[in-house]
Amino acid sequence: MNKNIPIFFSIDDNYLNFFLVTIESLKENRNKSYNYTLYVLHTNLTSKTQEIIRTYEEENFTFEFVDMSKTIEEIGDKLCTRDYYTKTTYYRLFVPDMFPDMDKALYLDSDICVTGDVSNLYNIDIETNLIGAVPEQSTQLIKEFQVYANNCLGLDYNHYFNAGIIIMNFKKMREIDFSTKVLDLISTYEFRLAQDQDILNVICRDKVVYIDNSWNRVPLGEKCETPNIIHYLLVYKPWKMENVMYEEYFWEYAKKAGVEESIRKNSTMVDREVLEKEMDRVKKLAIEEAFKEDNYYNMFKTMDSYKGAYERSKILKEIEVLEANGVFNTDLENDPPTIPLKEGEVDYTKKKLTSKLKAKLADFVSFRFFKRKIRKGEIVIDGYEGIENLKSIKSGAVITSNHFNPFDCVPIHIICKKYQRKRQLFKVIREGNYHFPGIYGYFMKNCYTMPLSHNHRVQKEMIDGTEEILKRGKFLLVYAEQYMWWNYRKPKPLKSGAFTFACKANVPILPTFITMRDTNKFDSEGYPIQAYTLHIGKPIYPKEELSYRENVEYLRTQNERVWKNIYESAYKMPLSYTYLK
Repeated sequence: MNKNIPIFFSIDDNYLNFFLVTIESLKENRNKSYNYTLYVLHTNLTSKTQEIIRTYEEENFTFEFVDMSKTIEEIGDKLCTRDYYTKTTYYRLFVPDMFPDMDKALYLDSDICVTGDVSNLYNIDIETNLIGAVPEQSTQLIKEFQVYANNCLGLDYNHYFNAGIIIMNFKKMREIDFSTKVLDLISTYEFRLAQDQDILNVICRDKVVYIDNSWNRVPLGEKCETPNIIHYLLVYKPWKMENVMYEEYFWEYAKKAGVEESIRKNSTMVDREVLEKEMDRVKKLAIEEAFKEDNYYNMFKTMDSYKGAYERSKILKEIEVLEANGVFNTDLENDPPTIPLKEGEVDYTKKKLTSKLKAKLADFVSFRFFKRKIRKGEIVIDGYEGIENLKSIKSGAVITSNHFNPFDCVPIHIICKKYQRKRQLFKVIREGNYHFPGIYGYFMKNCYTMPLSHNHRVQKEMIDGTEEILKRGKFLLVYAEQYMWWNYRKPKPLKSGAFTFACKANVPILPTFITMRDTNKFDSEGYPIQAYTLHIGKPIYPKEELSYRENVEYLRTQNERVWKNIYESAYKMPLSYTYLK
C-alpha cells in the first residue's frame, strides 16, 4: 500500500482560483508513488466550490472537506483579524485534536506554487519537535520586523518562522495539549501583526526544526534558481502587483489550471507605490507593537500562567532577600520528592559490567543531547579560559564549580572530553535527583553520577567511592556551594565536602568558575538565555606540612580566593554582597 501524505489547507470561496493554482502545481510535481489526501479547512464553503475542487481529483490524489464552523463559533470574537488576514488563518491551530489518529501532516497556504516534490518536505524528520518550518524571509530582510520579533515576542528574529508552509507533529502537539495553549494565549493577548503565525512562534519556541529555505521562497531578496515552494506573501502577489519575483511560475500554473483568464479579469492591479505604502503601514504597526508597554513579551515576563515564569520571578526575589540577610545555605528550587537510596542500590565506582556499559552509553547520549542544545542555541558557550590548567592535571582531581543552572556542568563536560578524555567526569548530585523523571532522570541515574544520601551506610558507600575513583585518576565535579541559585552570578561561601574528598584521596582541587552574559534570545520563561564562559584556575594541591583539617580549610579558602579573582576580573567590579553594605 502506498504511503499517505496528509496536507491541510484553509480557504474560503473568495480564494478558490488561487487555491486551484496551488493544487495544479502540487499535483504536477508530486511523486506519484504516494497517496495524497488534501484536507480543505473551511466554514460554509459552497457546494459549487467543493465540486470545482473535486474536479482536480484523480487516483491517489483526493480531497476531504472539513467544516470548522463549530470550532470557530466556540472561540467567537477572540480571533483577531486584519487586512488580508481572515479567520481561516487560525484553522490549522486546532486540527491536531480533530485528527487523533494522525501523527504528522503538512500545512500549506493557498498563495503558493509548489515546484518541487512535496513528499520530500513531508519526509523531513522533525523528531520530537512540534514544527518544521523555514525562518520568515521578510523578517530576515526588514529591520522593523526584526525589532518586532525581538521586542514584542521575545524571540531571536533569526528563529522567527513563517507559518505558511509547515510540518506539524500532531502527536507531540496533543501530548502538550497544544489546542488549550492556543486558546489560553488567544484569551490573554491580541497579536495584531501576524496573528496565528505569532501564536505558533510563541508556543513552539525552541521546539522547531528549521528546514531549507527553498521550501518557502518569497518574492524578496536574492532570487533562488531552484525553489521548491514559492510563497507570494504580504503584498507581493502577482495578481496585485506587476513584476513580482517568481510571477512566471504563478501564471504558468494558473494557465494550466484553467483560471488565468478569470484571475486577470477579476483582480485589480495596484500601483507598486500604493502597495509599498501599505508595507510601510505594516512596518509602523510592527514598531508600535514592539515598543508598546503592555506588549506580549512585557506581559510574558510576569504572567504566572506560562511555564513557571511567575515562580522563577519569585525565586529571584527570594535570592535578593537571602543575600541581603547573608543567608546562602538555602535551597530555593521546587525539586521532586526525594526517594531514599538503599544500600547497594548505586554502583558508585561503576565496577559492575552492566553499570559500566550503562554509564558509557549515557555519557555518549548526554554528550550528543547537549551538543544538539548548543547547536539550537538553547545552551550558549562563549569560550574557555585557563585550558592549560586542565591539561596540566596528571592525576585524579576534584573540580569545583559555581551552581546556577541545571546545565552548568555542560561546558565542564565538553572541555574534559576534549582535553582529558581518559579521565571520566563523575558528578556529585543530590539524592533526590537520582530518581528524577524523564530524559534528565536517565542522565542523573546513569551518567557517572555520585548521589549523596541521608542514609549513613549509603553515604559511606558514596564517600568510599569518591576516594576510589579519584585514586584511579578520574575527575569528580562537586558543587561546593551545595545549593543551586538560578542565574546567580556571585560566588557563594563554600562547604567543606569537596575539599575533604580531595584531601582523603590526596588529589588537587581544580577550581572552575562560570561567568555569564545575557544573550538576545529568551528561554521558555521569558528570561534571557545566558552565554557561559568557563574559567579554569590553577590546580590547588594539598600541602604535606599541613594536617588533614588544615588542608581542608586551606583548599577551601584558596578556592574562594580564585573564584573571587575570576569574578572581579571578568565582571570588572569588586565582589560585594548587599548584606555587607
